[in-house]
Amino acid sequence: MRVSKFLVLLPIFLAAFACFYSGALYFDKFRISYGINSELKRESLIRSAADSIVSERIAYERYSQTRSPQDEITLRKANAAKNLAVKIFLNSLSNTSDDTRMRDRLNEVLKNANASWESFNLSFFSFVELANSALESGQVIFRDVSIDVDIKRYILSLIRTYELLKNVNTAKEHILAVLMGKEKITESSLKQTVNSLKHNDINANLLPSGEIKDSIIRDIDKLENIETTQGYDEIRFKLKLNNELTRDEILQINAFESNRAKLFSKIANILADELKRLNDNFRIKALSLTFLMFLLSLWLFYAGYKTYIWLKNLENLNQKIKLIRDEVLKRGDRNPQNLIENFIALYKELLQKYEQERSFTAIKDRLLVRLNKKFYLSKEQILSSVATLKKDENVVKNELVFENLEKNSQIIAINYSNIKGLLDSRNGEVGLNLKPFNPQILFSNILEAQIPFTQEKKLNFLTYLDANISDELEGDSEKISVIFNMIMLAIIAKCDRFANLSVEIRNASNYAATSGITSVNFKITINQMCFSSEQIDALQLDDKNEIIDEDSEFYLRMARFYLSLLNTPLDISTLGGTGNEFNFTINLKNIKKLQNFDIDVKLKIGYIPDINTKYNDFFERTLESMRLEFKNIISYHSNQAKSCDIVFTRQTINKKASIENVVSLKEPLTPLNIARLIYTQKYQGASLYEKDTTFLLCDENPLSIEMIKHIFNYFDCEVVCIGNKKELKQALLINHFDAIFIDASFFENNASKYVKELRSLRDEKQILIAMTSNTKNISERELVSPFDEMIKKPFSKNELKRVLSKFEIDLKPNKENASQEDENKTAKNNSTNTLEEIKNTIKEKEDFREFLRKIKKNPISI
Repeated sequence: MRVSKFLVLLPIFLAAFACFYSGALYFDKFRISYGINSELKRESLIRSAADSIVSERIAYERYSQTRSPQDEITLRKANAAKNLAVKIFLNSLSNTSDDTRMRDRLNEVLKNANASWESFNLSFFSFVELANSALESGQVIFRDVSIDVDIKRYILSLIRTYELLKNVNTAKEHILAVLMGKEKITESSLKQTVNSLKHNDINANLLPSGEIKDSIIRDIDKLENIETTQGYDEIRFKLKLNNELTRDEILQINAFESNRAKLFSKIANILADELKRLNDNFRIKALSLTFLMFLLSLWLFYAGYKTYIWLKNLENLNQKIKLIRDEVLKRGDRNPQNLIENFIALYKELLQKYEQERSFTAIKDRLLVRLNKKFYLSKEQILSSVATLKKDENVVKNELVFENLEKNSQIIAINYSNIKGLLDSRNGEVGLNLKPFNPQILFSNILEAQIPFTQEKKLNFLTYLDANISDELEGDSEKISVIFNMIMLAIIAKCDRFANLSVEIRNASNYAATSGITSVNFKITINQMCFSSEQIDALQLDDKNEIIDEDSEFYLRMARFYLSLLNTPLDISTLGGTGNEFNFTINLKNIKKLQNFDIDVKLKIGYIPDINTKYNDFFERTLESMRLEFKNIISYHSNQAKSCDIVFTRQTINKKASIENVVSLKEPLTPLNIARLIYTQKYQGASLYEKDTTFLLCDENPLSIEMIKHIFNYFDCEVVCIGNKKELKQALLINHFDAIFIDASFFENNASKYVKELRSLRDEKQILIAMTSNTKNISERELVSPFDEMIKKPFSKNELKRVLSKFEIDLKPNKENASQEDENKTAKNNSTNTLEEIKNTIKEKEDFREFLRKIKKNPISI
């Protein structure tokens, strides 16, 4: 569509911008109104505090004169009201310099509340002066803002009222100084007092006509009449003639000023209350209009956007109508019924393809997100392992790091195959890429790659890989990996946590035949009903037009698609309602014989059975396929275990570091993993999983633990530190320790009973060493019997080695300390030789120049 056709949208968007701008203006007015309201609250607190202080002072002076019970009650009430008003006002003050000054002056007034008349008034006038300035400045900032006209009129009147209050306070302060004899009263000093009251003094003419304006004018007229009747005109005339005033006349002027202060304070309260009422109404109105304008602008923007979409759709429809018209004109068949039927059929076909494409894309995206997370975790672990290798020289730990690197590399490779297969299936690149591969390595890798997925759901993952699949085979290893991984993803996506998932990969070939083909059978079993008979039947129909809603069904369709390339069906059964079994067989061409395992069949192999009987069955079948014999061992410490060259346990069983020939089988159980452990145990003399020498240190004093741990850090060992009895028992139940050091603070009176309880936690012999000191109440005699040995804190490295040597525990310095010790020895020897050489040279030559030449010819360390 051309741009000119979209000009109809311009008024809509202009109106939307206008509404948005109006909303911004109303919001600014709401912000100003909110500021006025906050200032009015602050002014109300100031006036309330000042009025309550004056009321208390009046009650105090009356009670001082009468001492009557009624006046005492009045004084107490006035004092309570003042305390409440002052507390609220002080809590509202911040830490700015102005608020700090006001707080200080108010505290001065409170301090002089019951002082003399002069002291009280001096401090009070000082406070009121600062308060009036704050009141006036608080309203001045709103004088020139754009807001409601009536609100602005009240603000101007209120500002003028505060100015008059400020003038009255200045006059009263001057009168007080005159009464105290510090100043002399003049006409110029009482300019405000000399002039009579007028209505316009507080800008009353600006106020809107009404009860409030009339009330203010009446109050001003009333006070003016009082001043006239009480002889204020004579005093004013006398003051203008510069005549001296008597003390009574000065007190009368002070009374007039007090009346004016009361009047202006009353007017200020009236104006503030009305201003607050008007401002509250205006604020609600401004906020409502703000929301209305913003909502209207959003609605107009949305309407413009929808109109744009409709116009685009109309344009597209117009183009399609033109295409249909041209197509009809080409065919010549202008039968309306046929045209409509063809059009409907074409539309349904396109819609179905679109839905299939959308379903596939959504599931593909979810799969890619999952695989990307696995990629990221594997990458982080690989980087961590590389960093460990760079800085750590511990051979045993490095072997574990290399194993971790290998595992994560396999996971990345398998996930890469999954992603590549997924993309190839959409790009049409689905041909077979036949290459030779080692089946033991490939199948071990694809089983290894499932570990993160099974661990995530905490599945009991059981595997059996037939060692008789020993020939090098030719096939598309990537497609085989994708098939297996897709089936596993489908199962894991549907099953619950803690389910039993078993995988059997066996050689299904006829050993008597010489066809040169190896049939590899894959059987995956789950003890939960992940797929019902109806779902299995729907999958078997392979309806390409069916829309796939579930990820698991999508994975199985992908697996069936690749299996069809290998001319292999996927058989799925329900096992009589107890679970699901997935079975398929792949025929692969033999290339050549491989020697995967070179193991001495005369090895004495032991096995400590697992609680899972199926795992035990898989272990037995695996060793049988490897032509190895073994015998079941009941206990680690039996004579049978000691007579074996190697004893296998499943990794779920805690390995005892004191038994050198016991190794743990990690998941998955494969011939390669078994062969690797046998080789490591036989030819390197230690298991990959053998732990360092480990000690348990028990002390309730954290500082003592750190001091003792520092001694252990010198040696090549690990130290576990705990600080209470509960952690001690938990540590003994979970782990094995070469020796346990327990501070005497862990015992009260019955050490024997407590140690007996600790020894009962494990079947094996435990080495318990008591740590004592001169500050402990328990005697060493009580510790001799239950403990194996005692050591007194603080102890040295040599003392620690001496005690442990009794139990044949040989502590060696760690590599860092050992190398440092060698460097120190070398440095000492070099220094000694150098000094000796210098000494001999000086003695022989007795000349410094000869000594320098000697050094240049014979380099030395120092």
